[in-house]
Amino acid sequence: MIKKQREKSHKLLTHEAGMRRVPKSHPKYPILEQEHGKLSYGHKGEEALDYFLTFLPNDNYLILNSLRLEDPKRRYFQMDSLLLAPTHCIILDSKYMSGKLEFDESANQLLRHLPGSDDIEKLGDPISQISRQRHQLSLWLEKNGFPPIPIVSLIVLTHNNAALTKTTPSITKKVTFHTNLPNRLKEIDQNIFRGNFMLSTKDLHKLSRTLIKKHTPDQFLLLNHYNISANELITGVICTVCLSAPMIRKRGVWGCQMCSAYSKTAHLEAITDYKLLIGETINNRELRSYLNLPSASVTSKYLVSMGLNFEGSFKNRRYFL
Repeated sequence: MIKKQREKSHKLLTHEAGMRRVPKSHPKYPILEQEHGKLSYGHKGEEALDYFLTFLPNDNYLILNSLRLEDPKRRYFQMDSLLLAPTHCIILDSKYMSGKLEFDESANQLLRHLPGSDDIEKLGDPISQISRQRHQLSLWLEKNGFPPIPIVSLIVLTHNNAALTKTTPSITKKVTFHTNLPNRLKEIDQNIFRGNFMLSTKDLHKLSRTLIKKHTPDQFLLLNHYNISANELITGVICTVCLSAPMIRKRGVWGCQMCSAYSKTAHLEAITDYKLLIGETINNRELRSYLNLPSASVTSKYLVSMGLNFEGSFKNRRYFL
């Protein structure tokens, strides 16, 4: 049963907005584009888990996706998927990487052998990463008054063109392919040492609710990170069909001058971009300038129509996006 749906990270959402709003001619655009590609690949790998999680061997599993928690030492850790059962829980960490992969246990390093050459790309240490996640989750459970539940962690290779080389029994215990995930979960479920420990259904759902309540979405200030000024961004409403800008407002409808597409709500995505890139509050003047609206009264109608909370009155009013 899915208790928390998978969601895009704030970092990915801000990069998606940045790809729309940072001009392609900007010197930072290539770096932005490269990082956006990495984040998109990572999310695609997480989504690849979802289909195979429908084959879970234990109907009692509760599934929490995209979970980010703070441990007692104020360190945040994020789990792609956390599976909860009465007798144990499982952390799944997705890796969306193609090619021939090698887990070098002696150097604590994941290596990718690049095709057509002897070059090797070093990709960090996911085994140590999931070990840290397991430790931090155990600390979190203790802090929040839950018993020491057995925790298993598993790296899942989610790219269809991934291949493992130089494997060992130690590696195959910690790493699997997404196509084999149901079998590995079944093995874990059968081999887990149960002893006298078992959460009641009530306590299991209490744990799930507490995890969701304590979830803390990540934050990422893209303009600060890349040293881009808000004045350098593309303003106006971007066409959702051909991505040209700006769309022109006429009689309450946004029309594209390039492909003739039209929409009554295209401004909402532009405002979402503003929230992700510039700030979570806005006033009439700022929105009018950003959307290229003709007057303060028209701008006010849009703000009122969105039903936003606000503070201040008249000219000093700021709306919370």
